[in-house]
Amino acid sequence: MTAAASRWERWARPRVLIAAVVAVLAVTVGMIVMYSVLLGRMSKEVENAQARSANLSNADREVLVLLQTVTQFDADSDVRDIQVHRGVASRQILVSVASFDPDDPRVRELQNVQQHLAAFPWNRLTEDRAHDGGLHHEAMVLVAQSEERINALRSEQEKIFYAVTSSSLKANQRGQFTLATLVTLVLGLGIAGITVVLRRSRSDVERAYSALKGEVDERCLAEEALRASEGRFRSLVQRASDLTIVTDERGVVTYASPAVESLVGYQPEDFLELPLLAHVEPEERADVATTITLLAERPGLVRTVELRLRTSDGRSRSVEAVCQNLLDDPDVGGLVWNGRDVTERKALERELNHRAHHDPLTGLPNRVLLLQRLADALTRAGSQPPPSLIVVDLDGFKNVNDTLGHSAGDELLRVAAQRLLGCVREDDVAARLGGDEFAIMIGSVDQDDAVAIARRIVEVLQDPFTAVDHHLTVGASVGIAHGGRHGSADGLLRDADIAMYVAKRTGKNRVEVFEPEMRVKASHRTALQQELARAVERGEIDVAYQPVIDLGTRRPAMLEALARWRRPGQPPVPADVFIALAEESGAINKIGLEVLRRACRAGERWRYLPGYGDLGIAVNVSVHQIIAGHLADHVVGALRDTGLPASRLALEITESAALGDSERVAAEFARLQAMGVRIAVDDFGAGYSSLGLLMSFAVDTLKIDRSLLDFDTTRRGSLVMAIAELGHTLGLKVVAEGVETPQHLHRAREACCDAVQGFYLSRPLEENAVEGFLRSWSVARLGDPVVQG
Repeated sequence: MTAAASRWERWARPRVLIAAVVAVLAVTVGMIVMYSVLLGRMSKEVENAQARSANLSNADREVLVLLQTVTQFDADSDVRDIQVHRGVASRQILVSVASFDPDDPRVRELQNVQQHLAAFPWNRLTEDRAHDGGLHHEAMVLVAQSEERINALRSEQEKIFYAVTSSSLKANQRGQFTLATLVTLVLGLGIAGITVVLRRSRSDVERAYSALKGEVDERCLAEEALRASEGRFRSLVQRASDLTIVTDERGVVTYASPAVESLVGYQPEDFLELPLLAHVEPEERADVATTITLLAERPGLVRTVELRLRTSDGRSRSVEAVCQNLLDDPDVGGLVWNGRDVTERKALERELNHRAHHDPLTGLPNRVLLLQRLADALTRAGSQPPPSLIVVDLDGFKNVNDTLGHSAGDELLRVAAQRLLGCVREDDVAARLGGDEFAIMIGSVDQDDAVAIARRIVEVLQDPFTAVDHHLTVGASVGIAHGGRHGSADGLLRDADIAMYVAKRTGKNRVEVFEPEMRVKASHRTALQQELARAVERGEIDVAYQPVIDLGTRRPAMLEALARWRRPGQPPVPADVFIALAEESGAINKIGLEVLRRACRAGERWRYLPGYGDLGIAVNVSVHQIIAGHLADHVVGALRDTGLPASRLALEITESAALGDSERVAAEFARLQAMGVRIAVDDFGAGYSSLGLLMSFAVDTLKIDRSLLDFDTTRRGSLVMAIAELGHTLGLKVVAEGVETPQHLHRAREACCDAVQGFYLSRPLEENAVEGFLRSWSVARLGDPVVQG
């Protein structure tokens, strides 16, 4: 039994030992393979994290560039700049989306940003060329919010990149330790096996040697793979553009990456063994010291901080750093600061903030900043007088732009801004609201003093200006609103604006102080404008006709069409009121076209009455219809649709309107007269009564304003006769308006006027009453006229 056991032991012992060595060797090889796969996967994760971080940084930069382009966009900007930068930003966002897994929540965030940018009406912004301040502000807010969202994703991704890098380094170290342990174990087992085998046979020694040699070869391969992996991680850290600094718990630097040289101009060794605070700007050292204390007290704590580092040439660079406590990590043993240079981004943010709150032409605060300052002043107005707000609108500025160009208008606005600054104190705020409208916030003064300042502004702006070698004179309409204890900034601005428009409507170049009833009137006026915009569709625009009597034939020669606005269940709105509202709101074009069509249709029908084949129709037109550029086309369409001959249509325009844009009016008159339409100047003598007006325009008829008939009753001589002689000298037909008494008719005949019209002969008639008037007309009415109802 003993001999058999000995033989069994001699046979089994080396084989068991060899089996153990093989098993351990297999485990080691498996561990090496698994570790190599793990290292490859970790390397791939690090590369992916770095690529995502780079893509998000590029997207963030392109959106910032787009934000700068949108903020600086104005009437002189190239519209292609926004299109190019928006396209580049969208493409970079799509590149960032492609670098993430499809189900990653950051993909949805980026896609949401890209969809919001794509959905914005950029075409409207570029076509409007930033004249719409609201749309321009919306674009800036949208792009700024998009940049903040992308920047947040970028910061989150950078944290992930650093976490992945740290995890890979730790796994690498743990793998080295594990492999070293396994190799030691294999070596121990191998030596033991060799000893046993040497006792038994030479062949056993050879087998053990072969197994040991194979294990050593595997270990060499594993070490080479580890060295390659370490080199890759080291290259990523050494060549990264972001700064990495490690400090101890007191803030003393123990490691600085090579990026410190490109960032602040120092060598990495210049940072070692020195407090990090020594390189931080003095005014920020307290905050950084607080951050170091907080990090040192809580292992694993991560904080994001912004600080400015002083460079070797005395300047400073802004750094956004992600700080983490890794004091408990034996491989790091310190506080890790991973920072990136954000100097240019901070400078751009400051510039964009300034541009977002200041007018680029005059340098004055804009509406947004004014309302902020005004709200602050109203909030802290305690025992001090509340602030007053002055709104200034330049009178005649549009004429400067139209005649001398926008360069002259811009120069005029810059000079006006400087004059306004000379009228206010240092604590007051002068702002440009847009166009030719300015506002001044006057704080802590009595209301009478604010009014005195406003009057001073009117006087200063009356002084002549010099722009592009031209001497210009403009005025200013000024409105004042005094702040209350519980008022809002928007409400105060609205009230001052209402007062300014009252000043403009009541004569211009004057000051009006806001009164509560102004708001009621303005509200009523706005309500009327809104109703008037739909009056044509509702059929509320009617036409009355006043006969014009030819003194030669003693018969009606023409009917003047007069627009009337009849609202169901409400009194009619006076023509001078709703026509002015229509001109302000732009509804005059639609109303004018409606009156023109109805008048032409009625005039063609009345021409077939016996004795009235030459009856004409006169239609009043506004200068706004002429400037719109569609009047001639509307006339052509109305004549074509109704069949009225062009020679039977006369268009009347007031002399003050004709003087407003003389070149445009003259060109439109020439086009209409080429068609055969007659042109009349209405209300002559009520305004400028310029002889140059009659010389400049090829008109056919001169209508003398009704006020001159009364003027002759109190002064010697006859202005009506003088104007009639002037008109006849120029070959014009002369019509006297406003004939309301026998004396008026006598004076018109005495002046040899060609025709007359007025209440003495007939009031304006409804369309269904015109035919009866024409059929019953008798020349005896000129001798013994009957006032028509």
